[in-house]
Amino acid sequence: MPAAPLTRYRCVLLRRSGASEIRIVRAEDAAAARARLAAAGLDPVSVEPIGPSLLDRLGDRIARGGWRLPRWRPALPSGVALPVGRVRAIALLALATIPLTTALAAWGLAGFDRWQAARLARREAPALAAYARGAATETARIRIDAVMAAPPVSALADRLRAVLPGEAGLAGMELAEGGELTVEIETPDPDRLRPALAADPLLGALREVGQAMTQGGTMRVTLRGRI
Repeated sequence: MPAAPLTRYRCVLLRRSGASEIRIVRAEDAAAARARLAAAGLDPVSVEPIGPSLLDRLGDRIARGGWRLPRWRPALPSGVALPVGRVRAIALLALATIPLTTALAAWGLAGFDRWQAARLARREAPALAAYARGAATETARIRIDAVMAAPPVSALADRLRAVLPGEAGLAGMELAEGGELTVEIETPDPDRLRPALAADPLLGALREVGQAMTQGGTMRVTLRGRI
């Protein structure tokens, strides 16, 4: 059973930078086109069917037998025939021009698709701008929520000192805007440090990212995690 013909869809994408991008996707339906883009990590703003290309329509017409290459027959006076060498030269010339005509046709089709994409970009410019503003607002809201939800650094320091083993000391602490906490602890035994932090539900999110020997013979352990 022959496969169902695929439809061409023009998909408008919005990059994180705010720039728009248009891709042409062949799929069974709009949902399949969105699924193909989602599999590639892309989220289209709009998916619009644009129908078969000129090349597709030409191929379909040839497949149905509705179009054939015209047979060129020069009009010659009765009883006159072209020399064999000239006939061969004309045939070779026709064959030699096939790559050029194919390239010109492909260039024309690509230019037509670019023109359609530019026209669609102009038409969808207000929607894309609104989508970009909404995305920027949502990103800012998430960052603000993360900062507001994070406890003060002083409270984190007191909580950390309360769970550290007696021989361990807090050497440094930094809380990033996104809520990521970086802590440096000096201890002679890093193995005792891990279970002490894991017992706290908040500090248990910290993960060790590095160790370094200090001049005093202790280990400086760097931990990082989102609080």
